[in-house]
Amino acid sequence: MNITTSSRMRRAREATGTGAVVALVSLAAVGCLSAWTSAGYAGSPAKIDVREAQVLLPVIPGRDTNAYFRIANTGGAPDRLLSVTSSAASAAELTVHRMNQENGAYRESSGSVEIPAEGEVEMSPHGSAVTLRSDPSWRSGGRVTFILEFERSGTITVEADVRPVALGSAR
Repeated sequence: MNITTSSRMRRAREATGTGAVVALVSLAAVGCLSAWTSAGYAGSPAKIDVREAQVLLPVIPGRDTNAYFRIANTGGAPDRLLSVTSSAASAAELTVHRMNQENGAYRESSGSVEIPAEGEVEMSPHGSAVTLRSDPSWRSGGRVTFILEFERSGTITVEADVRPVALGSAR
């Protein structure tokens, strides 16, 4: 056997080995994607529905208050509420209820709110909320328009009922 034939055989063996590795990696990728799809995760984006919305009428008009939303995600992927705005209110901020060592309650900026796949978040005075400056013109029974911006689902516009602060008025 001459050098050229030996060299060709070596290259053929190397090419066959490389081809086998590529084929095995491709089969593994297809297998993983098939498992992902059969588990119901592929092609199932987040699907957000805001089912309830309310904003509390502060005792002193024009003061800070909270808005609460019940947000359901019937999709197969999680989503994240990034911000809430309203032309009828200012300084809206996503917050979470906290307690200090002296049992004093306060609200802390949360930056965002995770909405789990096939799950629900119910904002409340003891959990997540939107803290905002109210408009002095708000009246009990009125409605305020809010725009909720989600990471995956984009923006959703909702009408919140204005309710007086009273026992049982917020979840």
